[in-house]
Amino acid sequence: MITKLQTITLVLIAVLGIWSCSKNDGADRDNENDGIENLPGKLIYTFTGDVYQLDLRTNRQSTYFTFNTYGFNSWDMGRDGQFRLTSEREAGVFDVAKITLVRNSDGTIADEFDYDSPRGTDTKVQALLSPDNKKVLYSPTLDNGIVITDLDGNILTHLEAVNTDTGPISLGINDEVLWLPGNRIVFTLDGRYIFRSDPPYTSLTLLKEMSYTQWGNLRVNKQGTQLALMVSNHIYVMDADGSDLRQVTESSGGEIHADFSPDGKHLLIAKKIGPTFFYWNLAIIPNDGQVYDMDDDEEVIVIQPEGEEILPAVDGPTFWVE
Repeated sequence: MITKLQTITLVLIAVLGIWSCSKNDGADRDNENDGIENLPGKLIYTFTGDVYQLDLRTNRQSTYFTFNTYGFNSWDMGRDGQFRLTSEREAGVFDVAKITLVRNSDGTIADEFDYDSPRGTDTKVQALLSPDNKKVLYSPTLDNGIVITDLDGNILTHLEAVNTDTGPISLGINDEVLWLPGNRIVFTLDGRYIFRSDPPYTSLTLLKEMSYTQWGNLRVNKQGTQLALMVSNHIYVMDADGSDLRQVTESSGGEIHADFSPDGKHLLIAKKIGPTFFYWNLAIIPNDGQVYDMDDDEEVIVIQPEGEEILPAVDGPTFWVE
């Protein structure tokens, strides 16, 4: 058992130098987006090889960028919106992943390097850009725990396991990790724990021990004060110290994850389509601690761009930016 707020030594390698299966018919939805123009920023969402942008002031959708799905792993948006980071497997290359930093203003490449993982030959990796745009965080894979590199691919930190009273628990492919403000990280472990670690990542703090069988898909607000996650097919939020966990969505189906608005006052909800989690639609609810019925509550704003007859289907990263 790990005691709450107990500081634990990491097994650490630190080296100097990550709504129906068809697209829904949009009939009878003319008033669903009432009030959307009063919300801040833009929504960014992904479907197959297309990334779209929805300007909430106009409710108009445009193409943000496109990518070749062959060999593509993932992409991430920088916290300040200046850059995006992509990870892909190059044709004929079997031991490294190509990481590319792209300027959002003009689509030019700001940096590019090959990521060579500490152990094994990981080529299918999720890479996440740090809040200061200077480091890359890699989600755990089969052979590696959590890895942090600089923008030249040099490994700065490698977190492999957590020492507990019953012995070390290795980070694995089912664990998650994400950046917090100040280049802190939060990660899950063994389907039971949520931890935080601050630079230089030599110790960590237990945020919460989870008693649920199905949970995950963590997101953090821009202020670093709240986390959102899926618990038993619905969305919960909690304070960043692990306190005040509370349910905020319910439905006849299920919700997958939730992104915070830039000001933290709303949540962009990914609502699953049909019996699987392969595709989802998007909707917005207030982040006020109340529980919203995603099927019936009039406060739920279903995302349907102006001029589009069907709801956008989404199958990849989503962001709410200023």
